[in-house]
Amino acid sequence: MFLSAAPDNKIPIGILDRSVKLTNEPPSGLKANMNRAWIFLGPKNFEEKDPKLKSIIFALCYFHSCLIERQRFGKLGWNMIYPFSLGDLRDSSSVLHKQFERLQSGTVPWIDLRYIFSEIMYGGHIVNPYDRILCCAYAE
Repeated sequence: MFLSAAPDNKIPIGILDRSVKLTNEPPSGLKANMNRAWIFLGPKNFEEKDPKLKSIIFALCYFHSCLIERQRFGKLGWNMIYPFSLGDLRDSSSVLHKQFERLQSGTVPWIDLRYIFSEIMYGGHIVNPYDRILCCAYAE
């Protein structure tokens, strides 16, 4: 039987308290986070893509993994706990693909991509100015 921990008036609290609880936590370590991010984006879909796009996706996975891994260090990592998730990575990848579809010249708009990823996609969670500076430094 599967139960959700989401509040529901139909399930008594006593059953939830006695139940086995499973969570999906990010793995420990940068390499494990990179592997999880890369598998999540589905590298099979990128085999026929432009090499520039592949390298940017790899860098995006690395950026995501660094931000997730830094959370393990508590107050030494971030001033607050931010809800970075694979959804941020998925949305950033989607924005990246749309940017590449509109790309007319051969040059990659690095400044635009860095701003979108560090200030909007991931930076949208960040409220502390020092954490925002750190996130932008990682993106750069």
